Amino acid sequence: MGKEVTEAASLEEPFPLKSRFQRRFVPALIAIMAIFIVITGFTATTAIESIYLELAQRRAQTISRAVSETASDAWLSLMAGASLRDISPAQATRLTGAFTAQVKALNLVELKVYDLNRRVLFATNRDEIGSVENGSALRAVIATTDPEIVTKTVLDGSQQYEFYVPVLGADGSVRTVFELYEPVDYLDQILLKSATPIIAVPGLFFLAVAFALNSLVVRAQGDIDQRTQAINALRRRLESFVSTTAADAAKQAQTGSDIASARLTTTLFYSDIRDFTGFSEQNTPEAVVRFLNKIMTLQVDILKHHGGDIDKMIGDAVLARFDDDEDGSKAVAAARAIIEALHKGPHERGLGIGLSRGEVISGAIGPANRRDYTVIGDAVNVAARLCTAASAGEIVVEAGLADDSFQATEHVTVKGRKGPVAIRRLRLH
Repeated sequence: MGKEVTEAASLEEPFPLKSRFQRRFVPALIAIMAIFIVITGFTATTAIESIYLELAQRRAQTISRAVSETASDAWLSLMAGASLRDISPAQATRLTGAFTAQVKALNLVELKVYDLNRRVLFATNRDEIGSVENGSALRAVIATTDPEIVTKTVLDGSQQYEFYVPVLGADGSVRTVFELYEPVDYLDQILLKSATPIIAVPGLFFLAVAFALNSLVVRAQGDIDQRTQAINALRRRLESFVSTTAADAAKQAQTGSDIASARLTTTLFYSDIRDFTGFSEQNTPEAVVRFLNKIMTLQVDILKHHGGDIDKMIGDAVLARFDDDEDGSKAVAAARAIIEALHKGPHERGLGIGLSRGEVISGAIGPANRRDYTVIGDAVNVAARLCTAASAGEIVVEAGLADDSFQATEHVTVKGRKGPVAIRRLRLH
């Protein structure tokens, strides 16, 4: 039962496109954007670092060419493995001057030159000449001939890049390794300028797509809400033409399948306006409709209040069912209340009411494109015949449904029954 109520309620609610979009799609889109930006940033950083290394190689070649031309004999000694301290003072002076000029021209922070044993042959800081470098980057360059880049924090807390660049001989072998120092801020500015468009353009594209989709979803949600409200209003209007049992049966039926019929025992209420034909002939159609609506509204409200379900309204007659009314007390109470309510107000005509209890078939009757969900069976026929036997302001019931307030049992002949039916009457007004 709870599941059926939940499903019925979900059918009345508009599809939550906007909330699902915001809860599911937007986070997924943000995650995709973040992943894309990270991958793009990493790719851009890697590519730019490769460019840095390529530039560092060119700088190393520029330095080696310039020094070899300016101080050729000292350069040859350096390539042979002699450090600055191992050559003559004149050569050392020329070599230092050549390197210093290149460091200044290329805006380098520092420069070191290593032999293949990782010993410092030349350094702008002379105290480091002759020392041995054990870093993995230098070892990798000597082994692979591929340049390496390392970020280093210096004593004052600032950071700088260290480029380890091989200087190759004519045969392609490593002759020496240059270590070039450049400030991080300088290269990071270049990196930022280069990477920002690469990251920003796709990011802005994703944001534009998300904004456009969100606007589309908001408009679609508004349209869905309006359509759902219109469908619900139409459904409620249609349900007002059928019984609650019929509406529930239609909701519970699976799509494309017939509404199942059921055999059950129920208490039936049948009422009819006395001399309605005469009233209709004496009054305008508008007056007839107003009177009929007033009588029907009164009956429907009272029947529903006592647990009855309006099966159908046939002209001026009402057929209702009380499925959970085994002793008929609810139906009798509803009939009493209706007669009393009619007596209190000025109504041009009275009602006769008949009550019976028996087995009926409840189901959809008619072709697939125009059906009526109703009850059929002998009990329905009996209720209608008992209603006919009742005068205005009178209730006629099968004897088994009556309480002590009803008159003595009598027997009447009912069309369709072989034997007489035991009934009891209650005349209220």
